[in-house]
Formats: sequence, structure tokens, C-alpha cells
Amino acid sequence: MKTIITSGMVLSLMTVAASGQSAVLMDEILAEERLSYGSAAYLVLGVTGRIDEGASRAEAVERLEELEAAIPETSIDAPITLGELSLLVMQVFEIDGGIMYTLLQDPRYATRELEFREVIQGDAFPRMQLDGERGLRIINRAAALREEGAL
Repeated sequence: MKTIITSGMVLSLMTVAASGQSAVLMDEILAEERLSYGSAAYLVLGVTGRIDEGASRAEAVERLEELEAAIPETSIDAPITLGELSLLVMQVFEIDGGIMYTLLQDPRYATRELEFREVIQGDAFPRMQLDGERGLRIINRAAALREEGAL
């Protein structure tokens, strides 16, 4: 009986540690002045449920590579542009685009498509830098619209 109680306590502590790690990581992402590739990968895959809550940014990028999503060959700490995030959102959420997006799968047309579908609000220039808060807002809006059946 003592072993069962001890095992239960260890599992409980592991769960608390994992959620604490996730909360700390989310705080770090929200505080980023320039959203990084690794953070964007973590957010997009986390919202869609394709990675575990306790996963790292590096694990998220590896998972994107498995999904064959368009990730430029760069450091996970490199800043991501709005266009690159838009392309990532379009691919991971499997959003059908217009003719130009379908033909080219380009960040410019991904941005235009998400702006047209009101996922991106405000200024929308494909080469603009994002902070962590705006990146999370865009990803959450895409998830909400997907849930409503609008995407």
C-alpha cells in the first residue's frame, strides 16, 4: 500500500512540474520582443494538440519537420516574420488558400489569405517582425475560427 501511495505522489509531482514548465515557457514566449521559430512552432503545435504540454521548443521544431511544414533552415532562436508564421499556420491548420497561395505556398500569399479570413488583424506586412503576444493572438484566433468552422 505504501508503494502505491508513493507512486501516486511521484506522478502528481511530475504532472505539476510539467505544467509549471509549460507556464514558464509561455511566459517567456509572451515576453519575447521578436517571436522565434522555436516559440512559433511550440505555440502552433500546442494549440493544435500535436505536441505534449511539457515539450521544448526544439522538440516542436523537430515535430514540424516530421509534418513537413515549411520551416526555413535557421536557428530555432531566429526571429520569425509575419509571413513565415502565416505560412506555418496555413500548413499546420491545413487551411485551403486562394489560387496564388495554392500555386506558390509563399509567405506573402499566406499572409494575405489569413488577413482576408480575419485571422490577422491590424498591420499585415509579410516581412514584419512579431512579438510573442501578437504571435499568440494570431494562432489563438486561427484556432478559434477553426473551432467555429470558419476556417
